[in-house]
Amino acid sequence: MKLNDEIRKNNPFKVPEGYFDSLKERTIAAIREQESRHQIGEPEVSAAGTRYDDTAEGSPRRGARLIRMKPFLALAAAILGFAILATAMARLVGSGNKVVDYEPGKSLYADLAFEEVDTYMLENELIMAEPLSTEIKEEEISSEAIIDYLIMEDIDYNEIYELL
Repeated sequence: MKLNDEIRKNNPFKVPEGYFDSLKERTIAAIREQESRHQIGEPEVSAAGTRYDDTAEGSPRRGARLIRMKPFLALAAAILGFAILATAMARLVGSGNKVVDYEPGKSLYADLAFEEVDTYMLENELIMAEPLSTEIKEEEISSEAIIDYLIMEDIDYNEIYELL
């Protein structure tokens, strides 16, 4: 509390004698003076200060609208630039995959290059493409090959001979 007492003693701010005695009358007089200046139909003065005409040549707020819009204009320009670059890149990358004069069914390779084909469809296409090889030859598996396979799978000899 000692600090508060020191501040009160050494306060640099002083009010002139009788200032608050006539404050009420001076405030009322200033308000009446402002009211008498305004004519009917003239816009009122805002609490922030004087109202300016933004369109007037000498107006200090004429450039304020442009300054406030600069970030938005920069953002719009950046988005537009990105859209243009993305479109250009999509066209450049996408144009490399096109085949000139593509006719479906012209060749088996062309059909396979542009369609997903499962193995069943691929076998049917290959059989249709080569009609002379209608016979499918099957390999004959020898009993020795079967025995070798079963031995490699760790099955006893006794079980193998029982199965034969």
